[in-house]
Amino acid sequence: MADHINEAELGRSKKSASPYEHMVHLLKLGWNPSSPLIKKYVREHGLEKRLNDYLQDNKILEG
Repeated sequence: MADHINEAELGRSKKSASPYEHMVHLLKLGWNPSSPLIKKYVREHGLEKRLNDYLQDNKILEG
């Protein structure tokens, strides 16, 4: 019998990521830290300081 495939899970990791880990993942993929979606995500999860620290530690310039 074939396994049922949930299409919503295709391409998704089975490991749960914290909001910070997800933000870092997006930045490593090349998302601009100043993009409206990243700004909204950071604001919703209270990651402002952690984003600034990450950008400074990794010498990433916003904009």
